[in-house]
Amino acid sequence: MNEAIKVLDHGLVRLVESMGSDLSIVRNARVSYNAEWRTGEDEGKDAKLLNYLVKNKHTSPFESCVFTFEVKAPIFVFRQWHRHRTWSFNEISARYAELPEEFYVPEMAQVTTQSSSNKQMRTDEQHPNADDIVVAIERQCSEAFYTYKKLIAKGCPRELARCVLPVATYSHMFATCDLHNLMHFLKLRMHSHSQYEIRVYAQAMLELIEPIVPVAVAALRKHILEKQ
Repeated sequence: MNEAIKVLDHGLVRLVESMGSDLSIVRNARVSYNAEWRTGEDEGKDAKLLNYLVKNKHTSPFESCVFTFEVKAPIFVFRQWHRHRTWSFNEISARYAELPEEFYVPEMAQVTTQSSSNKQMRTDEQHPNADDIVVAIERQCSEAFYTYKKLIAKGCPRELARCVLPVATYSHMFATCDLHNLMHFLKLRMHSHSQYEIRVYAQAMLELIEPIVPVAVAALRKHILEKQ
């Protein structure tokens, strides 16, 4: 299992396991014209084909590579992540286990103003009351966990006690996806318009898969990410 990349204040991303490589993608593409045996004979031609596939959106060969990640992130990040229904998710259940007191408190630099032109975005302009906002978020989350622990101590079922916890609470999951759908995820979640708190997870995953599929990642950067 690979070393985890620390994300946000308590989060992490770790590549648990993977299947496939750049050669897997090329081999799956060439089988279409009965030439899979040529894969690996010429690295230049293999790289050229990979770039052609990404540039022209021939996506099915990328489904031959599969990645499983361990992820620890705030619940509101998971809510956005779960919108990508091509992933397989297995998440910790607060019915079975008591959640540790870990919640996301943004750094001052991330507390900016609400965009007036885009309902779902914040600006790059520092909020004049950023320090008060950080304190308020931390206080509210701490109070929620105090109530949560008090309810559990009184014998309240875990499945009900969790009702008081905020979406800033950290959750933990294993998430599996093939490279085609992972690349789509990265395209959307590494975009500058994506929320910062999920964008840093996407950046970490790109870093983790790059040693396994370096040519595919280079093509993704060249033909998709750098053009956004």
